[in-house]
Amino acid sequence: MNRHPGKQRLSIWHWPARFGLVVLALAVLALPFYAAAEYYLYGKYMSTQVQPPTVRVDARQAASWTNAAKSLPATAAPIVLAYHDIGYAPSDYTVTPAAFDAQLTALEKAGYRSLTGDEFVAYLHGEPAPPRSVYITFDDGPNGLWVYGDRILARHHMHGSVYLITGRVDDRPYYLSWNEIARMQGSGRWDFQDHTHNLHHRAVVNATGHRASALANRLWLSREQRQETRAEYEVRVSNDLDLSFDEFSAHDLPAPKLFAFPFSEATERPNMPKRDQILQEILQERFVATMTNVSSLPMPASRRAAAARQVRRLEVLHSSTPAEVLTKVVRWTQVAPRASAPLAQTQLWTRNDSSGTSGLGVFTGVGPYPDKSSSVHYMAASYRELSSADWNNYEVDTRVSGLGDRTNQGAVQVRDGSDAPVAVNVSRANLAVSVSGTQKLLKHLTEASSHILRIAVRSDSTQIWVDGTVHVTLPTTGNPANRTGGIALRVGINKPGVSWPHFASLRIVDIADRSRTVTGSQQLVTDAALLAPNAPWVSSPDVKAPIEITHSELTPLGRTLSAYGAYQPDATARWSDYILNGTISNLTNSEVSGALWVRVGSPLAISVRVYRDHLNVYSGNADNQVLVASRRLTAASAHPLAITVTAENTLITVDGSTNINLIAKGETGGVGFSAYRGLTRWSWPTAQKLQVTALTGTG
Repeated sequence: MNRHPGKQRLSIWHWPARFGLVVLALAVLALPFYAAAEYYLYGKYMSTQVQPPTVRVDARQAASWTNAAKSLPATAAPIVLAYHDIGYAPSDYTVTPAAFDAQLTALEKAGYRSLTGDEFVAYLHGEPAPPRSVYITFDDGPNGLWVYGDRILARHHMHGSVYLITGRVDDRPYYLSWNEIARMQGSGRWDFQDHTHNLHHRAVVNATGHRASALANRLWLSREQRQETRAEYEVRVSNDLDLSFDEFSAHDLPAPKLFAFPFSEATERPNMPKRDQILQEILQERFVATMTNVSSLPMPASRRAAAARQVRRLEVLHSSTPAEVLTKVVRWTQVAPRASAPLAQTQLWTRNDSSGTSGLGVFTGVGPYPDKSSSVHYMAASYRELSSADWNNYEVDTRVSGLGDRTNQGAVQVRDGSDAPVAVNVSRANLAVSVSGTQKLLKHLTEASSHILRIAVRSDSTQIWVDGTVHVTLPTTGNPANRTGGIALRVGINKPGVSWPHFASLRIVDIADRSRTVTGSQQLVTDAALLAPNAPWVSSPDVKAPIEITHSELTPLGRTLSAYGAYQPDATARWSDYILNGTISNLTNSEVSGALWVRVGSPLAISVRVYRDHLNVYSGNADNQVLVASRRLTAASAHPLAITVTAENTLITVDGSTNINLIAKGETGGVGFSAYRGLTRWSWPTAQKLQVTALTGTG
């Protein structure tokens, strides 16, 4: 019975329903505020990209850029470029979008492509040098890379590596946000490397208040009035790098493989003992190599730099014009050790004395010379100071003249720029040889006003002949990769008023193709199984090639722009008299290509690179190949190749009809495959039906 007539009994859902309506009303009221907050955060952590400016290049300028690199090899060690920000800030380290676009245009016109971080690491590990390339790096991780730089890279189909200060990410407005980094990583145009977590600053390092890199120096602990101990320094730096790695992992980025020194202070360590390698040890435990813009020795990307695990970069500033950038890139590009008349190439010499004179006249006998009352007693110059870092197996022939008395002398330094340069000094009556500035021998010569020098530089020795009779051999010790380098000249007088000697002739000859030592057990051609599931394809010594092997084809793997593999090169070093057959397939556009290699490991290896509508043939060692032939092809997505290798020649047949015959000098070696594409989102070319067979009567 209802005790309160006229009043309805409330349902058990009444109060929950009213509560739900209140919550709904509050949600509706809060929604605009939530949306506004989200919009604000999106705007704060995801900047709007700016359409890059249209850069117009006149035909004359474009032609000059194209011609700038024509004399360079087709494959060579990459040049590492160092940028900071892209934008309009009034800073020496900010390059405008228009300038950046023009610089990439100049590089494109000169035939340079860009590398990913993984491709650069592969080169450092020992893979053959890629087609003429730059590795474009950006320090710190400024927001301008996303706002301006990304679309410019996209326009040119190029790739960039950002060296992040991970502790500064999301520090707006200057630095990138993690949201932007995720978008950049996802585009395939960018990868990310390390620049410390929070050690990119200068701090007090001694009691006088001197400030220096917090990474490269032990800090001054003001409360305790002492300097950080070595152990404390190691813990501090290690913890910082570990935090940086943690940030990479937390944001789904691959672990960094490369590191850039803050402020490029790889060598400026005022309070670290010179022989203390603790920082190098910490970095080498974590990274393949370190980057700096300053080095005590010439260390452009090279086998020398790879051995030292430190690479010098070419810094690009606000004031750098496209022509200046390209000129420097060309001068840094590694070339083979050959020059018939280097004294005529004045632009390729670097004077490294304090005489106040310039040019090469002091070395060729035409002057001008320092005043006779001057205190200058020597003058020196290096040839191709940066582009000869990997020179080895070469010969220098020269005549030193004008040796008027026993007090003046001329010297040729080989292995220049290495940590063990060899200086060969001749005077009227003596030969003196020094290594790293320490005299190793002194020999008497038949007295004459000129002497003929011949110096042969090989991996295991330096051989010296004077006037065709005096012969000296110095063995090479240490890591051979640290002993490579070019040449330098030096002339000197020991007392004022004496005439200066000069070089009457100079020639550099490549002798790499004269001999090759083959060791280890060898596989017969008839035993080769190129497409066996576990076939031993390697990209560099002891590194498995990034290639998937099936019974019908080789397919590259990885998010890179190039891939390379050689079939057990050590065990095939003596191969000759064979035919390599295969079809390069999946040539989907003009920027996708694949190559088959023969005579792998020899100083005159051959690579036959096939595109949809043409082929290029290259010859040379793996780090320095030149274009030797080119042919047009009927456009197709696949081209069959047959390459016949004998001691006398290399015969190349494409599509069953196009034939190219190259003279050989008895070079031996195995086979390889490489693949190239312009963008990481494009599919790889493949090598199908790959097989090698011995010519009749051989094994």
